[in-house]
Amino acid sequence: MVFYEFICSYLRKELPDEVAEDDPRPRRRKRDEFSEYISNINSQLGVECGLDKNLSLMIAAGNEKEMTILAGCSLEKVSLKKCKDYVGKAVMDACTSVEDVSIISEKEICPYEVRNQIKRADSMGYIPWHTRSFIDELNLDYLGCNYDFNVKEKCICKKLTYKQALKKAEELMADDTLLEELGRIYSKENSRKYCGNPVHYKISAGDYRAAESIIELLVSALWSNNRVLGTRVEMLTSIGERANRNDEELDDIFNVAQGNAVSIDMSGDDGMHGIYASAYEQVTERFNLLVKTYGLYTLCFFVENTSKPGFSDSMISKAVESISIIEINEGSGDRDKSIRLFKKLATERETFATETDFDSVLTKKKVYTVAEVYKAFNTWYGRGLRERIYKAYKTCAVAKVETKKPASEPYKELQEMIGLSEIKTVVDQIIDSGKAKKLRSKMGIDTYSHSMHMIFTGNPGSAKTSVARLLAQILKKEGVLESGNYVEVGRSDLIARYVGWTAKTVCEKFREAKGGILFIDEAYSLVDGSNSFGDEAINTIVQEMENHREDVIVIFAGYPEKMKEFLDKNEGLRSRIAFHLNFPDYKADEIWQILKLMAEKKGFKLDEGVESKCMDIFGEACEHEEFGNGRFARNLLEQAEMRQSQRLFRENKGKKISKEKIMQLKAEDFETVAGNQFKEKKQGIGFAV
Repeated sequence: MVFYEFICSYLRKELPDEVAEDDPRPRRRKRDEFSEYISNINSQLGVECGLDKNLSLMIAAGNEKEMTILAGCSLEKVSLKKCKDYVGKAVMDACTSVEDVSIISEKEICPYEVRNQIKRADSMGYIPWHTRSFIDELNLDYLGCNYDFNVKEKCICKKLTYKQALKKAEELMADDTLLEELGRIYSKENSRKYCGNPVHYKISAGDYRAAESIIELLVSALWSNNRVLGTRVEMLTSIGERANRNDEELDDIFNVAQGNAVSIDMSGDDGMHGIYASAYEQVTERFNLLVKTYGLYTLCFFVENTSKPGFSDSMISKAVESISIIEINEGSGDRDKSIRLFKKLATERETFATETDFDSVLTKKKVYTVAEVYKAFNTWYGRGLRERIYKAYKTCAVAKVETKKPASEPYKELQEMIGLSEIKTVVDQIIDSGKAKKLRSKMGIDTYSHSMHMIFTGNPGSAKTSVARLLAQILKKEGVLESGNYVEVGRSDLIARYVGWTAKTVCEKFREAKGGILFIDEAYSLVDGSNSFGDEAINTIVQEMENHREDVIVIFAGYPEKMKEFLDKNEGLRSRIAFHLNFPDYKADEIWQILKLMAEKKGFKLDEGVESKCMDIFGEACEHEEFGNGRFARNLLEQAEMRQSQRLFRENKGKKISKEKIMQLKAEDFETVAGNQFKEKKQGIGFAV
């Protein structure tokens, strides 16, 4: 639905009686009479009041010469011209004292503005109490307080010729993908009649504002060629992992946006993902149902922040099953083009920028991305608020926080891991094998793609998952994998609840992992014999391993004995495995090194006697199967921290505790449940005292 604000002139044939000169409240009487007059007209208008229920009208403001009429038009069924022609007729039919209604101005507006004007009109007495609620009946109340996602609305309203669109694209340092799509939008081969959305868009950029500028250009171009009915974009941002709980609100957004567009910001960091499938799985399922339901008439923009892709891979891999998606990448440009864009952004903020300003926030290089320019401008503009506008803060001291950058070299991180010497050697072989394969492919020699699928066997806590994650990053950095995506799944993420769904679910995970690694933990659980769905999952995995042998590496992981049984039951899998990595249990001295490294990263200082105490604990633990390996060291350290807290408060009895004491762990702190669980004597629940 597209919403308009029409300013209409009109003549009123019957004027109200003259107000007596001695009336103490003439203005109030006149105002009340006019409110009643408009309310009577509105009682004949309202939701779906004309054109076979495709037009909704309501007077929101007015005076004796003009009135503001809000219109909700289903333009996919009736034309804007018919709506405009009907407005005057509807008002005159509603009130015989009104004549010569003429629209003197029009503009497209957002539902948020419609809602505000209706509420203001209601406070003025213009809305009859017995009429249906304009806001509720048109489902416009989705912009309230919502903690699971944010909604922002914008109407673009810019007609562009092809030449103007290309000029705008040049200003944005457009990528070829954008230029090619503009050529398709303005192609003379297309019909100029609106019939729905043949394609939707994935916008990839390093900054949301950069992506937003691409969306604005595309919407203007599409509107100019009758490819959308309105220019409104419903922008969904800050989408939380429980956004799917808001079924009605999300449904209203996509429904009301028919003929317009919805943009979905899929950004987020690695913390958004759960142990197996993404924590956003239900969110992506909900959005994809909405896309499938409303995609014909609601245009969708999927915004991917390249530095924080969030649930992008999962979302797109599912969406392509029901709609066609064209990917538009942010552009880049040389120094001169980047400076021009920087200055343009300054002009839009009604300020002025120079080349020196550009150099003050960006290091000199040959090429800049659009995102880099936008981020640099925001930095420069924010700094200018203190230096040029709010000058009282120019010399004000501001807080500075030193942050340690996380390690960015995955190969170095792997090499620094405790133990795993054989694993590191095999990983080097995998890297060299992948690089050699890529080199031969470039030379046209032996272009047959070799399998790189793997099996990781080992007990819990032996670093199987950590190595798999690092391997995805390493192979991406070495150019062996295209995206470096890492998708971690278990049985529950692959086995569907209904017949026929399992194969589809497995295929979705392979698409999500395209260009990276699909890590299947406890893979043996797929053949537990409880039902046939496990066999369906295995058969589909085998098929997809062949279909994606060039762009997905599958890693099966689990206990050594159970993985052996797993392969014995599935010879088809065994023949497709190129590398078998066995992760041995850590020795006592290696677990001590792990604990010491963990403590150092947390800033703790280990007192004399801690090593001897821990070596005794680890020595006893290593004699038991499945003692936890690296996880055991982590649990022991965490419980030692808790034990230390108890000791400090008992010893100091309300006195101030120094930082030195807080950061010191003693041997007695390691007398914990974790430390005592492998002793012959049974321990009670809680801390040892």
